[in-house]
Amino acid sequence: MAGYELVVCAACGAGYADDIPTQDAFDRYYAEMSKYEYSDRAGVQTETDLCRFVETADLVTPHLKKDHRLLDIGCATGGLLAEFKRRGFRNLFGVDPSPACARLIGELYGIPGKALTIATLNQLGENFNALFLTGVMEHLRDVDSSLDSVKTCLGQDGFVYVEVPDATRYDHHFSAPFQFFSLEHVNYFSPNSLANLMARHGFSVVFTKRLIRHLSPQAIEPAIGALFRWDSATKSVANLDRDEETEPALGRYIQQSRYLEEKIQTKIAALADAAKPLAVWGTGTHTLRLLETSRLPQARIVCFIDSNIHYQGKTLAGAPVIAPSAFTDKNADILISSQTAEDEIFQTITQKLHWPNVIHRLYAS
Repeated sequence: MAGYELVVCAACGAGYADDIPTQDAFDRYYAEMSKYEYSDRAGVQTETDLCRFVETADLVTPHLKKDHRLLDIGCATGGLLAEFKRRGFRNLFGVDPSPACARLIGELYGIPGKALTIATLNQLGENFNALFLTGVMEHLRDVDSSLDSVKTCLGQDGFVYVEVPDATRYDHHFSAPFQFFSLEHVNYFSPNSLANLMARHGFSVVFTKRLIRHLSPQAIEPAIGALFRWDSATKSVANLDRDEETEPALGRYIQQSRYLEEKIQTKIAALADAAKPLAVWGTGTHTLRLLETSRLPQARIVCFIDSNIHYQGKTLAGAPVIAPSAFTDKNADILISSQTAEDEIFQTITQKLHWPNVIHRLYAS
């Protein structure tokens, strides 16, 4: 994607990305280029992730029975289901677009999994008592058809737990400029717009909570966690309350992003002017944005470094993407192009790899 239009619906107030590829394109991306396989850690998720799974299970467990059948849609390598298994739940299943994720959930936790997209859930041919969509709805181009698909594997009076970033608080927990507008996140929810969406599909609210989720020790994502119940006889709600929070909140976040972006672009310009050999660690949304909006392409980039095996072997801005183990140029400076993982990458370079290179950080004070 070269970019997209950020829009707010005039009728309901929901925020979303417009002029984007079809859902098939997103499905292929998550099947072939997934970063949720955690290939650099053999599929094992971080301690920060595991803490988040405990918090999610704490929220939902009181509403479930131990014999309930649980399905995690977009399960990654299975950490959330593993937490429910630890609590005594045994009827567990995970699906993910990535074949590697579907395989790893079995290898790591002994939980069955299958490589499916949300559009192909009907292939399961069975119903579950509770479904989990954590960090999924913000990635979907067509949320309405996706929820129709979800209902094909949900039993009568079944629960759906949804967790999404809270767009009304992006400016409260600022990270990198525009980072919450990633190429993967194409829907921007408030508690109101999420409730409206689910009500249109016949779901009633059990609870809604505003949450704080840690993406890393130095990065926070505000989130909405909500549990819904579905009754096939319930009619969808036509008269919905307009979301009045999202538009002004996104405006504040954009203004905040522009202010910090000026400071970062000054640092990038200095690297471009220095004309020294530069290795850029990171090829995600953060880097892609810098390549489009700053003078980073004018820097003397010799390579990009990334631990995701799906990115390695490709080229970006005319430079190869290599694994950390393949980097041997001890004379090149290194730019860490990530806010979420900046501390982790810095510690990897200095304490594990012991590289002597000059390191440039964009967010460290």
